[in-house]
Amino acid sequence: MSGRALVRFALTLVVCVLLLAGCGGGVAQPDPPLPGMRLTIYSSLPQRGPLHGVAADVLGAERLALAQVGSHVGRYDVQLIALDASTLAAGSSDPAQISQNARRAAKNAHTVAYLGELETGSSAISVPLLNEAGILQVSPLDTAMALTTASLAVAGSPERFYPKLKVWGRTFARVVPSDRSQVDALLASMREAGVERLAILTDEDPSGRALATTLGAKAHAAGVTVVAREEIDVNELRHDDSIVRVLAAAPDGVLDATGARPGAAGLWRELSAADPQLRLFAPASLADPSFVAGLGPASAAAAHVTLPLLGAGDGSAAERRFAHAFAARYGHLPAPEARYGYEAMRSVLDAIRRAELRADGPLTRRGVVHEYFRTDLRDSVLGRYAIDASGDTSMRRWGAFGVAGGELRFERALDSASAARRSRPVGQNSASAPKE
Repeated sequence: MSGRALVRFALTLVVCVLLLAGCGGGVAQPDPPLPGMRLTIYSSLPQRGPLHGVAADVLGAERLALAQVGSHVGRYDVQLIALDASTLAAGSSDPAQISQNARRAAKNAHTVAYLGELETGSSAISVPLLNEAGILQVSPLDTAMALTTASLAVAGSPERFYPKLKVWGRTFARVVPSDRSQVDALLASMREAGVERLAILTDEDPSGRALATTLGAKAHAAGVTVVAREEIDVNELRHDDSIVRVLAAAPDGVLDATGARPGAAGLWRELSAADPQLRLFAPASLADPSFVAGLGPASAAAAHVTLPLLGAGDGSAAERRFAHAFAARYGHLPAPEARYGYEAMRSVLDAIRRAELRADGPLTRRGVVHEYFRTDLRDSVLGRYAIDASGDTSMRRWGAFGVAGGELRFERALDSASAARRSRPVGQNSASAPKE
């Protein structure tokens, strides 16, 4: 199912959860101890669809991280239960299945954490259900900014995703940078490619709309003028009228902020056929293997894809140790995304360890959540990072990728931090920045 359908389902689900929860309330609730000496961590990943290969390696990395501590933290035995976020009928991630996964985790009294989701925006389904139960959720790769940052494209975000915010606080975090910093990386990529006039394509996907809105607000200060914004009907087989309107604005670059979907590459082939000189930009959420493989020679040559820099491999000692351990266990080198699954599990296990050390009695879910959000300058296979009060990582590194032979090819690092500084109006700091 497409990203826009996933998030539309999620927003409906949030309303239902809020009604059932009485909008969270302000009444303090008890934080019961986790029973016994057995803890359960759930992992929710799609075992079907274009990301099934990536998901398999992310799950393998999570299992590796747990095995390396002997499935044991302090006095507690820890088990990992893998759940399929996809269904045979959908052929990919299914919102109803993600909801079922989160509910299953919430009902288990032994649940201490939940690793998921994988696709951008899909965590919007599980976050409110797990927040209702006070369970820590850590996503390896969901970059949707509305989950942690206010966005004009998603009304009431991010608070709307936390029905028990006043009781448990934030319970969602991620080890991948959010789209908020990806915007700066995209603008840096556009400047390097010489783009001065930009057209932006969106559809019903709230995550893509949030990214497009934020980028549009920052573009002028970065030296890029947004000359057109076109709403794409993803149900159409061809987009001739939309392309005519876009080209009438004479852009030299196009940002495709539509949601990932079957046939997404067809729109790029149409754009390249209409104007071979256009430079085409895709955020990480669009660039699944089926999209990349479906680009024709012309659109592949014009493609600029932004992904977390670590997806290219940084050659660090920690990365080499992880790759060696993964290959020894599974017989092949890991997909670049596997490192995010590995660190998601390791960071959760470390939060459990610290929570047990601080606990004056049995371990509680609140204690684990509290310790995770205290993560400060942690050394990891992803590099050194901290988790802020919103649940975002301090890492801001992204990479520019091209497409060759139907595959992504790393080209260069993008300095999103310096791009953000250049695009910020004089006298504006992070505390006074407008809602995005």
